[in-house]
Amino acid sequence: MTAISRRGVCAAGTTIAAMAALRLRPAAARDAVRPALPIPQELRPDARGEIAFTAEAGATSFMPGARTATYGYNGPFLGPALRLRRGETVTIDFTNNLPVPTTVHWHGLVIPGDVDGGPHRPVAPGQHWRPALSVDQPAATLWFHPHFYPTTAAQVTKGLAGLLIIDDEDADRLALPSRWGVNDIPLIIQDRRFGEDGQFFDRMNITAVTSGYVGDVPLVNGVRYPEARVARGWARLRLLDGSNARSYMLTASDGRPLFVIGSDGGLLESPVELKQIMIHAGERFEIMVDCRSGAPFDLVTLPVGEPIMRLPPFDDSVPLVTIRPDGADMPGQLPASLANLPQTPAELPPISQQLVMKMFRDEEGMMPLMKAGLAMGKSGKIDAAVIARVTKLIVDQPELSEAAQLSANGVNGRPFALDEPLFAAPRNQPLRWRISEGDDQMLHPVHIHGCQFRILSERGQPPEAYRAGWKDIAPISAGGYSDILVSFPYPADPHAPYMAHCHILEHEDSGMMAQFTVA
Repeated sequence: MTAISRRGVCAAGTTIAAMAALRLRPAAARDAVRPALPIPQELRPDARGEIAFTAEAGATSFMPGARTATYGYNGPFLGPALRLRRGETVTIDFTNNLPVPTTVHWHGLVIPGDVDGGPHRPVAPGQHWRPALSVDQPAATLWFHPHFYPTTAAQVTKGLAGLLIIDDEDADRLALPSRWGVNDIPLIIQDRRFGEDGQFFDRMNITAVTSGYVGDVPLVNGVRYPEARVARGWARLRLLDGSNARSYMLTASDGRPLFVIGSDGGLLESPVELKQIMIHAGERFEIMVDCRSGAPFDLVTLPVGEPIMRLPPFDDSVPLVTIRPDGADMPGQLPASLANLPQTPAELPPISQQLVMKMFRDEEGMMPLMKAGLAMGKSGKIDAAVIARVTKLIVDQPELSEAAQLSANGVNGRPFALDEPLFAAPRNQPLRWRISEGDDQMLHPVHIHGCQFRILSERGQPPEAYRAGWKDIAPISAGGYSDILVSFPYPADPHAPYMAHCHILEHEDSGMMAQFTVA
């Protein structure tokens, strides 16, 4: 990644002191030396229509005095931004230089199952994979990440994630901010927890398979509370919730409006003005903010509903990144209209597929947290003694055996089985599916491969306007459900099926995933 500020990183200190410093600092501390926001390098196809990149092991400094073992694409942590255009076919020349097998899933790209990069397409250490990706969908902010079962969560925690940007002529004509790293700013938001040795904490215990990964250090593009020096004018922020499990309620520190222009699969019909935007694991939203005054602001996350996700520092507003528009004036505007989306049919097809997320060991996972004093369904600050007891459970509970891990969760009453497709879907037909969780109360952002869909309803009500565009993740919680309208234009056979799964990666890696074919 390249940086968009000349300022240095934080001053040195001991490892333990630095870990404490990584936690919440007041946004008002403007005079402190701040790390620059790293900007992922853009990778475009070469003259042969190819993009080459590798997965590799490395080490990254997240705090003074410590080097954390990490994975990355074309570098030690995270990866480049692949730039593709609608209508082109690009061959990816991927090499796995990791010591473990991996896959590369093109999250949100509508392509056949045999190039989708799911768990059936592992790439062994030292081996290559050369999928040809034919791009036929609107301009959008997508991403890529591993999908190796059952260690997707561990590989993402180590750092494997990158952006995949689709451009097209329709978006080009809108004169949106488009100078990469200047007024078109990618923001990959994640959370991590560090051990006293400076290494990432990562343990698949009963709390993890129930609640997901609970970090206590927010990172943006791999850096703690960076500063983005951007142009004056309208700024375009491409948001990716790249966390394993955490959701974020994002707002501007000075209350300026956020104009949502795009969701997972592309631009909305028109901008949606919000003061706050909720984003769940795996989701992307594009927002525009008015920076013509030159006044800086922080992008801040506010406390969310799940009690375990409100442990400090996330029990209060947390500044994630400072946007400082002190550059030259740049062109770019907020259009009144953005994209023409197909109208929902007046007569919907009947529900042809139910996907019910199921947790088989949630009581076993939740009871220790409740006994520790974590109150379900309550907001507000958590008592310090409760925080200490819950943190001890997160960190000290023993790792589950593989058999216990793989049977902890499921879809439609069954844990995931690599060699057993759960159902078949017809190709090129509008389908109405219902995604639900029965009597479960947990959040599940459900991702479906091989498509972009429209959310018809959430709990029987129309979706919020900023979720009414193209989506590949439908969040459900509190016993709710979502109905979606979906179509699959490409085949997926039993040897390379599509996946439908919760994008809380610890849920996915413990059985909350189903595979299906399309023919």
